[in-house]
Amino acid sequence: MRSRRKINRNGTARKMMMQEIYNKTVQIEDLLGKQEQVPRETFIKQLQHLLDERGRLLSRLSGTCSADERAIGQHIMEINQYINQQLRSIRQDIVQEMQQFKHRKRTVSRYRNPYTGPTKDGMYLDKRE
Repeated sequence: MRSRRKINRNGTARKMMMQEIYNKTVQIEDLLGKQEQVPRETFIKQLQHLLDERGRLLSRLSGTCSADERAIGQHIMEINQYINQQLRSIRQDIVQEMQQFKHRKRTVSRYRNPYTGPTKDGMYLDKRE
C-alpha cells in the first residue's frame, strides 16, 4: 500500500513539475508577444531568466510520463515551436544590427581618415614629410 502512495505522490509531483514547465513556457510566449513594448535590455534579461528557470525544471525531469503528462508535454512542444521561431527572428535582427554597426563604423573611419587605406584610383600618398 505504501509503494502505491509513493508512486502517486511521485506522479503528482511530476505532474506539478510539468505544469510549472508549462507555465514558464506560457510566460516566455507572453513575453515574446510583448517584445516591442519592453526595452530590449530588459526584455533580454527577463527572457534569459525565464529560459534559465525552465531549463532547471527540465533538467530535474526524468522517468516515464503518464497520459496527462504527455498531453501537457504536447502543448509545451507546440508553444516551443513558436518560441524557437521568435528566438531565431530576434537573433537574426541582432546579427543584422551588428553588421550595420560595423559597416557604419568603417564608413565613419574612412570619412575621418580617407588616406589610410588603398585609394580607388591607385594613387600612392607618401605620409613622410
